[in-house]
Amino acid sequence: MSAELHDQTSNPPPPETQAEAQVELQSPLILTPQDLTIPPDLDQLASRVYQPQFTGSGKEYFKIWIVNLCLTLMTLGVYSAWAKVRRLQYFDRNTQFAGSVFNFHGDPKVILRGRIVAAILLFLYHYVFGLSKNFAIVFACLLFLAIPWMMRSALRFRLRNTSYRGLRFDFDGKLGVAYATYLPVAMVFILPALVAVLAPLSWYVVLPGLLYLLWPWLHARMKRYQHGNIVYGQQHTRSDLGDSAFIWPYFLTGLYVFLVMIVAGFLVAIVSGLAGKIGNSSAIYAYLLPILSAMLIGFLVYCVLGPFLQTKIWNRSWDNTRLDGMRFNATMSAWSYTRLQTINTILTILSFGLYRPFAVVRSYEYRLQHMEIIANDTDFDTQKIQNESETAAAESSAEFLGFDLSW
Repeated sequence: MSAELHDQTSNPPPPETQAEAQVELQSPLILTPQDLTIPPDLDQLASRVYQPQFTGSGKEYFKIWIVNLCLTLMTLGVYSAWAKVRRLQYFDRNTQFAGSVFNFHGDPKVILRGRIVAAILLFLYHYVFGLSKNFAIVFACLLFLAIPWMMRSALRFRLRNTSYRGLRFDFDGKLGVAYATYLPVAMVFILPALVAVLAPLSWYVVLPGLLYLLWPWLHARMKRYQHGNIVYGQQHTRSDLGDSAFIWPYFLTGLYVFLVMIVAGFLVAIVSGLAGKIGNSSAIYAYLLPILSAMLIGFLVYCVLGPFLQTKIWNRSWDNTRLDGMRFNATMSAWSYTRLQTINTILTILSFGLYRPFAVVRSYEYRLQHMEIIANDTDFDTQKIQNESETAAAESSAEFLGFDLSW
């Protein structure tokens, strides 16, 4: 046996045999025990942090914005639908994520149709709602039936006309859940006016106003419905946002508003008293100064409390959203976003509105800079792309059921 081993080591196999042996060892079908060993933290090692980026600029968007504004004014608002398409296309096509950009494919005629319907409903609500009690009841029932369907259709239209890497998004929220989510919201805004028409001098008019106290719960339900039913290919989002997620932010905002109103009352009283001592010849100052003081305080409330609430809602909504293996991490700071919005508001006022497009771009860039998506490369695999028939069906359904309400 030792002689046989000596013969094998002293006489190596011919080159053809060595090449066959090497090919056999390198074949992926032959695995060694070491190859089957998978590190326990493989998923963590494969995960990457992606951050969306905006490649546009305020100067570029200003050109689009000014043309949209002029054409909208010249056409008495008709061109606003085409203006919205141009705006969404600009922002989507300049939003880069993982080496690819988004795109918007909405039809302006569908948007115009939705705005005409919305304008008719608003006209009936503001100017015809109180003419007749019977009409008010019938119209309120119509709104209760229409608003949840329209809100769901608006979400479907926006997502089904947005694409990434050639694949369109979708929204699969159930219609029954839409009614459970948006019907209480419709009641908050419609019931006070309906009760005021049916019993204008009754104390019952106060009761529907108490529904506004439920707004933090209703807002959280809406965000959970919006963030939890997005579809991309075969991936579905889910939202873990609780009904009480927005209670604390709204409570702090309400507390701040209450304190600011108290301080505002004292300041207006002091300014009014000082202005009254000036004399009858300067009576205009007695009215002008309190108004200016109230406007200044309102400006401070808008610039401070608005961004604070928006930041808290934005962060909590995205932090509780999952897209299969992807996780979202929103890191917007209330202080820095408040400072940004304050500067944007001041510059917009000083420029008579011309700084508006630059302010929009700065706010959009800030939100993208403070958004992280934790995922791995397999989450962007083409295996998750729908086939052509499914995509075509989604496109045709988007045009038939599309209903856009936003401006």
